[in-house]
Amino acid sequence: MAHDNPIHLLTHEHHVILKVVHGLAAIDEALAHGQAPDLARLRGVVAFMREFADRCHHAKEEAILFPAMEDKGVPHGGCPLEGLLREHARGRERVGALATAIDALERGDAAAPAALREAIAGIQQLYPNHIWKEDQMVFPMAERLFSAAELADLHARFEQAEVELGPQHERYVAFADEMAALLGGAPA
Repeated sequence: MAHDNPIHLLTHEHHVILKVVHGLAAIDEALAHGQAPDLARLRGVVAFMREFADRCHHAKEEAILFPAMEDKGVPHGGCPLEGLLREHARGRERVGALATAIDALERGDAAAPAALREAIAGIQQLYPNHIWKEDQMVFPMAERLFSAAELADLHARFEQAEVELGPQHERYVAFADEMAALLGGAPA
């Protein structure tokens, strides 16, 4: 899906990320009923969150959008940018906890299912709220800050970032659709 507006691209990527985050509910429910999760799917979640959500999406925000907003006078410290950056770091920690719990489950650690459910809950608590803040507060502010020419420049920089990341984007979008299907469709 092509997006000429870089802010709309980020919003679209949020929808993709939420498909995976919401799809974790099906995995959590299976765990709650004592069912063994699909370890390959869980590893896919970790790869998606590290590559698509962090290396692709967060990188565009952290290396391109937020510095451009700072150049327009939005302070780095405090709200909103510093808080969002802290949440990005918290997301990395929670995905790391998910990877650790998957490893423990693979080793047969009896405490692993509880750790896995805790990691899933942490991701599910963080991302929807974080995305809401960006979509409802920061992105509208960004659209007001930048001229059409500046938005076009941001878009070009986002496109270059995509090239540097390689051809994995569509594969991760397909994975997100698979995760949404676990719940019978995409989140609203």
